[in-house]
Amino acid sequence: MGPTGLIVVLLVFSFGNEVRAEKIRTAIPQANLNYLSVYVADGRGYFSEQGLENETVVIPGPNATAALLSGDVDYSGAGGSGMRAATKGAPIKGIMFQTEKVTFYLVTDPSIARVADLKGKRVAIGNVGDSQDRLITMLVERAGLSGKDITRIAMGADTHTRVMAVKTGTAQATTVDAGGVSFAEQEGLRSLAYLGDLFPFPFQGFVTTDKKIRENPGQVKRWLVAMIRALMFVRDKPEEAVGFGMKKLQLGNISRSMLVEATKRYIRALPQGVPGLPSAEGIKNFLEYDIKIPMQIQEEIAPERLLYLKLVEEVKRELESKTTSK
Repeated sequence: MGPTGLIVVLLVFSFGNEVRAEKIRTAIPQANLNYLSVYVADGRGYFSEQGLENETVVIPGPNATAALLSGDVDYSGAGGSGMRAATKGAPIKGIMFQTEKVTFYLVTDPSIARVADLKGKRVAIGNVGDSQDRLITMLVERAGLSGKDITRIAMGADTHTRVMAVKTGTAQATTVDAGGVSFAEQEGLRSLAYLGDLFPFPFQGFVTTDKKIRENPGQVKRWLVAMIRALMFVRDKPEEAVGFGMKKLQLGNISRSMLVEATKRYIRALPQGVPGLPSAEGIKNFLEYDIKIPMQIQEEIAPERLLYLKLVEEVKRELESKTTSK
């Protein structure tokens, strides 16, 4: 065989063995700071390094669960909705949590200097009995008040609406995520407390189907590697991380410096080391406050009924091993 023939054979062999990236879709409930990690995983090439071609789509909770079950998306960040559906029999499992704590902050009218000052005041919440409502109740009880000492006003999930309610005096306090604190402060509100300091409460869970776990665990694990590396990048290099979110996140009129500050607030919810795997105490609290109480379930729920954490455990060990060996 001459040189030309050898080159042709080598080229055919090379292209014939080219590994094509697997196309996947990751759904997030909102394009807010809580999901900066997904855009970092794309922008930093973490998905592509794992042989994945990811498309990120914004789909609210229950709709994301339906899309997951129909196969229209592969992974969903609407973890609470997904796992509540799993409680009712949907073939879905939680595979990771982005944070070990909630990312909510309590913002108030400037006249409120301490949590105890909320006695007799109105607090704007999403819905009565939701996670934020329960956390606010715990916060005021720790300040020596009763949950009955505040009046709750259900105003829905929109941060802008609730912040403006405080600004105009309709309410005296509300909760916002880390990305909403800057907006609230722009409007003259005070950032009074970080609700993540109450106790471990894993947040921003991601779910996939039992079918995906059973038939393609390798893909799930590679997706986890990309996402966890992205979370670590957000935590360790927030100034660089925000560059991947400035044009992707729907944060309104926010400057880069404000987004950096908001990101630093967000990463208070992330654990040290390799994130993604909640603590045993955190899992217990999640099942209690995000599943049993809102669904009015009395009996105990076995974690493995809703969670499949074997793969994220493996990823955590492998990434810790690489970090130690450096």
